[in-house]
Amino acid sequence: MAKNYYDILGVSKGASAEEIKRAYRKMAHQHHPDKQSGGNADKFKEVNEAYQVLSEPEKRKQYDTYGQTFEQAQRQGGGGFNYQGGNPFGDFSGFGQGGVEFDLGDIFGDIFGGQRERSTRRNRGVDLEMEIAVKFEEAVFGVTKNVTLEKQDSCKACKGSGAENNGKVVTCPKCHGTGQMATTRRTIFGVVQSRVVCDQCEGTGKIPENPCRVCGGRGILRQEKTIEVKIPAGIDDGQRIRLQGEGEAGYRGSGFGDLYLVIRVMGSKEFQRDGFNLLKNLPISFAQAALGAKIIVKTLDGEIELKIPSGTQSGSVFRVKDKGVPRLNGRGRGDLMLTLRVVVPKKLSKKEKELLSEIANEQGEVVEVDKNFWQEIKDSF
Repeated sequence: MAKNYYDILGVSKGASAEEIKRAYRKMAHQHHPDKQSGGNADKFKEVNEAYQVLSEPEKRKQYDTYGQTFEQAQRQGGGGFNYQGGNPFGDFSGFGQGGVEFDLGDIFGDIFGGQRERSTRRNRGVDLEMEIAVKFEEAVFGVTKNVTLEKQDSCKACKGSGAENNGKVVTCPKCHGTGQMATTRRTIFGVVQSRVVCDQCEGTGKIPENPCRVCGGRGILRQEKTIEVKIPAGIDDGQRIRLQGEGEAGYRGSGFGDLYLVIRVMGSKEFQRDGFNLLKNLPISFAQAALGAKIIVKTLDGEIELKIPSGTQSGSVFRVKDKGVPRLNGRGRGDLMLTLRVVVPKKLSKKEKELLSEIANEQGEVVEVDKNFWQEIKDSF
């Protein structure tokens, strides 16, 4: 049964390149064969195979067009297209006659990128992604944190070379340094030659003369590493930081993957964020709103004095410039937006009631309510 690369990565056929990339990172991390639990070498290989095709526009186009025949061509170096009669390759006179050998891997290499490219890509370490929580104030002003993660990292004993005591790394005797092995098979077209990754050097073309006893010659070990990370001022929830070369180590010192940190910002009891502005509700009394006042307001930078004009209405918004969130490009800060909320006291003393009644009478307002009115409202519920 043909493989469906989209199903393998868990994405739809119309998925964007970024969606495919995210799905690959998640699946590769989940099925990595060196994980202590949950690793699956066959599934990991299948996920990589799917990503190598769907991540490159030309290969993806060929796969979408030819489906199963593409998969067979990739696996067999070009000798596996379904033959339904006639010549599926057009007019190649004398093709496959008289036992002539054709390297179809070279032919399809021009179309699909070739085996050598896939081997190099595989040796690069896997990208990793993890979440990191920061406080609201830390996201606003920036912070330096230590992040500890478990990953495939270079073996400290051999410094990633795979050789004992920093010994020699020699040419692979099986593939003679090419990283590939030629195989031949007889098909309806004749004897076809294809190439596969060398299983002794795993495509590198080199092997340690004396393998490292700590890592077994692989040059990598699963171990913990602590990384110091600088969180920039102004970062927002859900944004990512890319740490180049801090992903998993590649085989025998080849390229490292990258580490992506997803920022999760904790909430604040006092402030909300709107882009680079900060929002805050500011409770004031009826007297302060009516008569005006000078009040002390707490901001993330410390306390400031705010002048409330007389007659200020509930819901009025005051802007305090440059007391918001620093912009990520380093050009200034947002503002602090203070929304005034007039608080009505739940309980009043006898004198307070008398004074408020006098004010209401002065303004011609009727405020006296029958005492039984509220009881009737309660009984109706």
